[in-house]
Amino acid sequence: MESCYHLLAIIVRSPGAQQVPAPGIPGRSKDAWGGQEGLLLESFLQEMKRYLGFTEVDARHLRELGPRMEKYFPELAERFYAQIRQHPHAFRVIAGGEAEIARLKQTLQQWARGLFSGVYDERYAGDRSQIGYRHVRVGLEQKYVISAMGIVRSYFSNCLLLEFPASDERLRYAHSLGKMLDLDLNLMCESYMHATVQNLRALNEQLERANRELAEASRIKDEFLAHTSHELRTPLNSILGFSKLILDGLCKSREEEQELLRDVFSSAQHLLGIVNDILDITRIEANQMILHLEDVNPRQVLDSTLPLVAVQAASKGLELHDLSARRPLPSVRADEVRLRQVLLNLLSNAVKFTSRGSVTVRAGVTGTDGVAPSRRAFLRFEVEDTGIGIPLEKREEVFHNFVQVDNSQTRRYGGSGLGLAISRRLVEMMGGAIGLDSGSQGRGTLVWFTIPVVPEAQQESSAAARRPRATATDRR
Repeated sequence: MESCYHLLAIIVRSPGAQQVPAPGIPGRSKDAWGGQEGLLLESFLQEMKRYLGFTEVDARHLRELGPRMEKYFPELAERFYAQIRQHPHAFRVIAGGEAEIARLKQTLQQWARGLFSGVYDERYAGDRSQIGYRHVRVGLEQKYVISAMGIVRSYFSNCLLLEFPASDERLRYAHSLGKMLDLDLNLMCESYMHATVQNLRALNEQLERANRELAEASRIKDEFLAHTSHELRTPLNSILGFSKLILDGLCKSREEEQELLRDVFSSAQHLLGIVNDILDITRIEANQMILHLEDVNPRQVLDSTLPLVAVQAASKGLELHDLSARRPLPSVRADEVRLRQVLLNLLSNAVKFTSRGSVTVRAGVTGTDGVAPSRRAFLRFEVEDTGIGIPLEKREEVFHNFVQVDNSQTRRYGGSGLGLAISRRLVEMMGGAIGLDSGSQGRGTLVWFTIPVVPEAQQESSAAARRPRATATDRR
């Protein structure tokens, strides 16, 4: 019984109160009942009236009865919410204290007035249809609305006994009221069924979408295993083959042995890079990657990272430019090791996918106008190459795990396809963002990322921005 009181507090709404239509449910105006769904519900309303034998005579009886029942509404509300307070789940209904209770009492009385309004059209049905949808949204079972309607029926039956002596008049009023309560209940239960079906359909769509995502993830990982097995075997075969030659004493000179050892070392570094990428992405996915954020000098990070790719760039005849070499850079809040890892990933990719031309790196403050030092500023790093570029439709995909622009079995460029995915996660963990665009000359790729500037360094940078700037000649 107490559960019924609890639920009736949720389901009752005034026909005149503003409602937010549930998805797929007609609104309150007659025009909003257009379309097939509106016609179906309107047809059901008329069908129930015919089935119950509810006529205009019954509507007239209820209009006549309304003024005499009005005085019982406040007592209904008082008794109702006296029971609600004792219910163990009352906190779900009453969240705003006495003010909330007072509002709900008024709402209950407005709902009761709707029973005796004498107007039971599509708008009225729309109000009642919302009850089933509210039940489904809050996860309540249909049996509660049935029991709650039984409480209302019993209360008003007692009111009729007090208001009228035993007579045909009381029987006529009781009969008409019984039809109206049955009609209300049928409308609620019908909408409950439609709401449940809609909810199940939505859940099924979510499940299908999740299954598609799982299948896609499985496909990508299968591709990753196929490609990575080759990436792992290649350096391993080199290490084993070159080591065997050295151990068997087949080198003709010390210089040849040193060359083979360099190849062994290079292959081992490549293998270690792939293994580290796999370990990094595994820790990130498991939320086990811990960053040590501190104030970092980005100039030092750049100066220690660029030489690591300079030799590789020179071997391919590429020019490596640092356009921020003479520009003062503010300190950033970052993990120095991971910041260097991101820069190295982007620079290595730029060199790998560029056969001729250049690779350029630049850095500068963004996110502040130099006038309001309190605004949060970021240091934006850009790595631009003149390589093969990335198609527009692939620019988001390359940040996903195990994805490369060319994922075919005969792809030209090696790698695990994890570098950009790891870089995105690391940058976001440090409070920044990452993205890519086309190169400035309409070819190649420009990859950028941002890292938050240390507040004190931001103020210094803003002050420097207000000072006269050097000309392009001076910067050179």
